[in-house]
Amino acid sequence: MNTGNIILKNADILTMNDGPVLKYGDLWIADGKILRVKETAKETSANEKIGRAAFAGTPVIEGPDRVFLADAQVIDCTGCVVMPGLIDSHVHYDESYMGDFFLASGVTSVRNMRGFDGHAVWRDEILSGKRRGPYLYSSGPVYDGEDPTIPDNTNVIIRTEEDVEEAIRYTKGLGFLWMKTYPSIEPALYQYLMSRCREEKLPMCGHMTKRMDHKILADQGYVCCEHTSSLPSDPEVIAYLAECGMWFCPTHVVCETLPDYVWNGKQLKDLPHYEDLPSCVREKWEAENEVIIQNYRKLNVHPDFQTIIDRGTAFLKHSDRVMAGTDCPYPGIIPGIAMPEELEKLVKVYDMTVYDALRAATVNPAEHIGIAGEKGRILQGMDADVIVLDGNPLEAIGNIRKIRFVFQGKQYWSNEMLQGFLKEAGRLKQEEIEIITTREGKPLF
Repeated sequence: MNTGNIILKNADILTMNDGPVLKYGDLWIADGKILRVKETAKETSANEKIGRAAFAGTPVIEGPDRVFLADAQVIDCTGCVVMPGLIDSHVHYDESYMGDFFLASGVTSVRNMRGFDGHAVWRDEILSGKRRGPYLYSSGPVYDGEDPTIPDNTNVIIRTEEDVEEAIRYTKGLGFLWMKTYPSIEPALYQYLMSRCREEKLPMCGHMTKRMDHKILADQGYVCCEHTSSLPSDPEVIAYLAECGMWFCPTHVVCETLPDYVWNGKQLKDLPHYEDLPSCVREKWEAENEVIIQNYRKLNVHPDFQTIIDRGTAFLKHSDRVMAGTDCPYPGIIPGIAMPEELEKLVKVYDMTVYDALRAATVNPAEHIGIAGEKGRILQGMDADVIVLDGNPLEAIGNIRKIRFVFQGKQYWSNEMLQGFLKEAGRLKQEEIEIITTREGKPLF
């Protein structure tokens, strides 16, 4: 539905701008933008009459506000918490069914971590309102060196300086925001790539390095480490990365899939909401998961998972530049639905406060992406990417699941509408799902 002029009335508003304080009042939305955050006295406002055009003709309202109020749709949010829409900071938005799963979970924007021509098309269609889904901010393809440990590798291999130049041309040509790397690039080429990306003002992020000193990446401006498992083992080096200002996206839940599925016998079918996925997606996941399990067992990759957690904890001792990302749709990580679990892990495993975990899904990614003036907070003039919750996430972060409404710019949907979209998505057949592929036409997973 189109927003037009809307007042979210009698809401507890978590602006994410001035600490974990709930403002009580009204949120005014006009043409997809936040027009005003109006604080009111709770004991009087809760008794006001709510309804469309309830304020029309009120003599104390003058000028543009009177016009706005006369035309406004009013939604009673008594007992609800209103906060910014969530940003999943590490996804692979490669299949069209995923869009409704994100929105139904309150994820209004995503940081897509492997982009091809199709992602640029979807990005523009979502912005124009032609496609329903989260706003899409993307890196280019994944660039790597030769790595025989990756089965059916769809990464783009960097072998020469000309490969570097082509990578930059492709990434910038499609308007992608980051160069993403895997860790096996040969050191001299890695240095050349970093040097050229600095010249082109193209930030680099990814899985760090297996073949170089990690401090070199930090010194050369590597902007984000993806996955706790990509951090180096030395706590002093981790501190160096953090203090240099590098961002960190733990993706804890996907890191848990290694011990859970490979060694501890966890089954995909036991996941909550697994049956909500299209049957063809479930079949593909089962096949992919078996390949992953057999590959890890063949390589005997059986790490001490607490050691990996300790690395993430070490980073967070020195920096608050952390973002919440899920790495969906890796088998076992359901788009959108995995985000609350990731936030719960940030609180329970990494001992973050609930507020800081919420910042990792709102304020922080907006700052990292470069959209802090538009998204991530509830402030006058910002985009109306807002979720309405039937529960206070500051009391229990799991309340982030209690979606009542999702606003995304000029559109909004009730939970009933979103659940209807999910049911439709869950019935899709393989031929009805749009899939983005590599430049050579290969599937991405």
